[in-house]
Amino acid sequence: MILIVVPAAVASDQAEYEHAAKTILCDCGCHPQSVHDCACGRAAEMRDEMHALIEQGRTGEQVIAAYVAEHGEAIRIAPVARGFNLLAWLGPLGGLLAAMAALGLIVRRWVRTPHGARPAVGDPAAPLAPDDGAYRERLRREIEELR
Repeated sequence: MILIVVPAAVASDQAEYEHAAKTILCDCGCHPQSVHDCACGRAAEMRDEMHALIEQGRTGEQVIAAYVAEHGEAIRIAPVARGFNLLAWLGPLGGLLAAMAALGLIVRRWVRTPHGARPAVGDPAAPLAPDDGAYRERLRREIEELR
């Protein structure tokens, strides 16, 4: 049995590299994938550049900052949750909460008033029936005129 010992610095460098590679978007244009996941030649070049920066002693955040400084915020896989970008993170949550509140109100109304239920006759909440005596008399006269 062979035991392989990996120095902590190498494991730390690998973690820093993976953080950067999974955060940065490959700029090849073929698929919107992270540098870590993309299989194109440009992604391989970017991975080599990232490895070199990590080996020079930079952290994953410093590598990300360098790419953002060079290419702009669009190089990130996901927007940073601050400023106007916070709307991209909180907007769907707000929409979900509003939809749940609306659904709760609708269900509450359905539970309170069953479909087809009408107030009983004589119930004070029952709508008053219109006095249709005048209507019947008018209808009778018009029928007589047609004959």
